[in-house]
Amino acid sequence: MKQSKHISSQHAVPAPDGSLIAALKKSKLIISSTTINAVIHCFDVPESFLSTPVNLHWSGQATGPCNRVLLANGESVRVYDVQERKCIADIENAAQNFGRFSAARFGQNPDEVLIFSDFGVKLTIWSLITCRGVEIKDPKYAVRCHSYRPKTGHMAVLTRSATFDILLLLSPRNYEIIRSVEVPAVDAQEVVWSPDGAWLAIRDTASCGYRILIYTPDGHLYKICTKDASVPDITRGSKCLQWSPSTRFLAIGDNDNEVMILSKKTFYPIATFRHAAIFPHGATISLPKVTIWQEQLNNVRERSYGIASQPVCPPISSPASMGREPQYGVSIVAFNSEETLLVTRDDSIPTTIWVWCLKIGTAVAVLVHHSPVKNLLWHPKTPDLLLIHCAIPEPALHLWKSTWDAPRIVNIPLENTGGRLEASWLQSSVDGTFNVMLSSAHQYATTQITNYGEMMVPKSSNPEKEPELPGTGPEDLFDEGDSLDFSPIKWDTVELPGEYNLGPQASGSSFDLDDETVDDTFDYRRQVRGAH
Repeated sequence: MKQSKHISSQHAVPAPDGSLIAALKKSKLIISSTTINAVIHCFDVPESFLSTPVNLHWSGQATGPCNRVLLANGESVRVYDVQERKCIADIENAAQNFGRFSAARFGQNPDEVLIFSDFGVKLTIWSLITCRGVEIKDPKYAVRCHSYRPKTGHMAVLTRSATFDILLLLSPRNYEIIRSVEVPAVDAQEVVWSPDGAWLAIRDTASCGYRILIYTPDGHLYKICTKDASVPDITRGSKCLQWSPSTRFLAIGDNDNEVMILSKKTFYPIATFRHAAIFPHGATISLPKVTIWQEQLNNVRERSYGIASQPVCPPISSPASMGREPQYGVSIVAFNSEETLLVTRDDSIPTTIWVWCLKIGTAVAVLVHHSPVKNLLWHPKTPDLLLIHCAIPEPALHLWKSTWDAPRIVNIPLENTGGRLEASWLQSSVDGTFNVMLSSAHQYATTQITNYGEMMVPKSSNPEKEPELPGTGPEDLFDEGDSLDFSPIKWDTVELPGEYNLGPQASGSSFDLDDETVDDTFDYRRQVRGAH
């Protein structure tokens, strides 16, 4: 993959496995392949559908095929199939008599669409095969209230129609109720199946203290996990939970700036990771045996990491004296693929991340940044490579790897950075390299990073240009924000693998310009003669 920049009308969305990218450009839904760096198909989207903001979602999972894209505008839903290269479903008035809906997602498989109506009135599960829907009344939340059991596809849903929460276990496909259980919780916040499907975890609200409910697959309450019974329960409660990939561990992030690791066998704590002590006017980190890296910014705004002298006093969240309520607790917890490392972020010190070793039970690295950390993503195939996305206006990504002498900061060639930025890993076709994508509301860029944390330089020094999409022409010249290039650029023919091989019409989809093209006044004549 070479560096490439593409125009989009909103944030581009990569597939869960990182093999494809979906982006909207005006009235076009563009599907690009990350392995061959080319557009493989372009769908027409009705302009009336795009009159309101649209959300994009992929089907599938990180370990399975991703072939369908869902577009939702709050009233209607359209589903496009990449392999069949057509729109296979158009659900109008998806929330029926309840007006707009708050969220739309794919279900357990690409043939199901979940529609959450506004105000939590109901959840409708539409089947794209039978064109019928199943309604579930009073779901608690749009996203966290449901979870699918791996392999079998049984659905767990949290509902609340009265003064107590109900856990519904539904059969796959027909969604018949298998079991209905009253949950002994004050206000359940989320429900999550374990990756092996052997356990179901429900997190209660923080106002009732530290409470995690563990259920068996058939809906029987197995255990209620709390803090040590010998200590008075004056904690601020839990804030997040995360299963490890093999269900060996269950990590609980709480509002006391701690992360508790529970064992799968007994669900008793086997480790507790404590973050920095927080004081009213600051925080202090002192770890003599751990290297603390601090982001540095010079006078030309070049970013780099340097070793900080201890103790370190990172910035804390906005104090109450500034008119905002201060943030507490650990809200981001992520295991790597081998379950050897754990990365966390404490909302009290949002610019700092902690990397913990699960084998020795201590921190191995602490990274302090200038801006709050938005997201933390482990590489799916390289267990010790971490992508750190900070809330900064510059198109830069922070990377940490256990074998590097220092963390890296990579500047992505993204020119139009209006609005918030989003980062993600992509699928790589070359061993020893890593593909990343950074997107804004107007553009997205992909680039390749070496195993040493350096961005690969493209072979051609010419700027990348967008290929002309099917259906565009001189009539689009006067569209706002568009331009027309009359240079007779010749695009290379792209050979698409497998099911994406479109034959001769794939010509003109490459993003790579001819390296031998000379940029001068008579360049177009030289290309015209070559074409004849």
